Amino acid sequence: MELGLKEKVAIVTGGARGIGGSIVEGFAREGAFVVIGDILYEAAQELAEKLARSGARAIAVKTDVTKKLEADNLASTAIKEFGKIDILVNAAGITQDILLVDIDEADWDRILEVNAKSVFLVTKAVMPYMIAARYGKIVNISSRSGKEGMPGLSHYAASKFAVTGFTQASAKELAQYDINVNAVCPGILRTDMWEKILDARSARTGIPREEVWARAMETIPLKRPQVPEDIANVVLFLSSDISRNITGESVNVSGGARVD
Repeated sequence: MELGLKEKVAIVTGGARGIGGSIVEGFAREGAFVVIGDILYEAAQELAEKLARSGARAIAVKTDVTKKLEADNLASTAIKEFGKIDILVNAAGITQDILLVDIDEADWDRILEVNAKSVFLVTKAVMPYMIAARYGKIVNISSRSGKEGMPGLSHYAASKFAVTGFTQASAKELAQYDINVNAVCPGILRTDMWEKILDARSARTGIPREEVWARAMETIPLKRPQVPEDIANVVLFLSSDISRNITGESVNVSGGARVD
């Protein structure tokens, strides 16, 4: 299926590695021009150079997505380099597995800033360009935790519920400009983020980390984890005009662990 993403300009936050990196590579394969916004600038630049060697057009912009000026700079750099912004993927995110009784204010603020405030800031930064063009696709990476809170992830769940709600409200506001806003809710992926969760849960419960992983797999009807490419494929679809009548949705990619 032809997605029609050739020469579309896509900004991907958190695009240096993990899910974000897979999304960046997917856009590049489809012929899109990609702006990688990440605080991990060296990793982002390395990915951009790798893509350039394969003939793709990609640039890296060092970006702390919790800072308004840096979010604005990310958008303006995309405009200076490519002249437009067609797509925004808010993929920057962090997690922390810790019980509510042990969460302090700094923990709470950090999770909410990176996972929720950043979506607001970067969306606000690109909105004027999309509104002027009367076209845009915004895809926010939420989580299964954006629909179901789980022990050890109360602040993470709060941040992802915020993303889900923001997606719905902004989709309704921006529809008049032909801007689609959707979210993708990944399930369990064996990424660096999940490795940290395994370490924390094993330390907290005394259960060996591979047993923690096996128990997590038991919650998935398909009995297999997701991989970054699974998420990227859905993001690419939602970024294309094939999905032009889909907006305000939060799409589960969880192997059946979440079905609403």
